[in-house]
Amino acid sequence: MTKFIAVASGKGGVGKTTVAISLAQALFNQHRSVILVDGNLVTPHVGLHLGVLNPKGSLNAFLRKEKSLQEITHLHESGLSFIPASPSYEEFQKTNPESLGELFEHLDGLADFVIVDTPGGLGYETQQVFKQCEEVLLVITPTLSAVMDALKTLRASEEQGLTVAGIVANMMHGRHELKKEEVEAIVGHPLLAKIKYDQKIRKAAHRSLPLPYAYPRCRSAREFRTIAEHLCLTKR
Repeated sequence: MTKFIAVASGKGGVGKTTVAISLAQALFNQHRSVILVDGNLVTPHVGLHLGVLNPKGSLNAFLRKEKSLQEITHLHESGLSFIPASPSYEEFQKTNPESLGELFEHLDGLADFVIVDTPGGLGYETQQVFKQCEEVLLVITPTLSAVMDALKTLRASEEQGLTVAGIVANMMHGRHELKKEEVEAIVGHPLLAKIKYDQKIRKAAHRSLPLPYAYPRCRSAREFRTIAEHLCLTKR
């Protein structure tokens, strides 16, 4: 069975897309079949991060029945399969997020994992993604405001019946920020990984490469491998 996991956050700017891409690559490196989907129709970044600036085959075109699933599925040099959404404002205007369910029906059974990069916050598009997934991985930065915003997203996902896979603390500096125990006490779920503010993450993004592919031995890549191993163990 395919496990559909939404990578979500309480707000934008916490590095959610980077986490989604790195996690998908880490799962692929564990010899699992993975499809990464940009579920953020408003401000999609997956394609931009992976070197596809203006995709002819996009999620938007599929939802309008203009392209097939094969035509919108891109293969990165790292081996990772991904489905980008169009960054075009005109394409966004012509796309109905309520149609997302059709994509997920087509993807079911095609991979071990489908990782979905969701919009930040609690908007309508986020709710539509939650309806299609079974688990949520919540990305935070270790500040009180970010954690409190994420708590609302967590509660919204639980109302949709999603299981919380865990929490990922991103962009950690090590000083003047919430500790692991404090984050877990607020959200009530385990912190799976602590991703430090890492120049290698920026270098990999600049090269349009997933971090675990560009720098597989760096500390941050090892953290993503830990998350991937956890998800593989809990997969039915």
